[in-house]
Amino acid sequence: ASIGIIPGTVGPEGLYQPRAGYPNSDIELPIYTHLPLSGEQGTDPMSRNHINVLTPHALVALPGGAGTAAEAVLALRYGKPLILHGPPEGFRRFPAEAERTTSLERVAEFMLAATR
Repeated sequence: ASIGIIPGTVGPEGLYQPRAGYPNSDIELPIYTHLPLSGEQGTDPMSRNHINVLTPHALVALPGGAGTAAEAVLALRYGKPLILHGPPEGFRRFPAEAERTTSLERVAEFMLAATR
């Protein structure tokens, strides 16, 4: 199943409103939050990225934007096992101390070791 942590806000009358464009059509199980921030504000305490990072045992990050880079920062902050998978140029904005690989075999080894 494809799970998505959905950013949103709660209005003055207590009505919940997901951010425009969320969830996308690939999400099978949306988890709605009141946390409105992501992207450039991805390490802020009001960011849904904390849920994305704290929930799994280990993380595989693919090349992405500011929100994905913020998740990598949070993974290292929280001591979560993290590996970056993809071409090196896709990770210029990511922490230097995170392991990088283009090998799916290495990702599989990493995940097996991280979940033992």
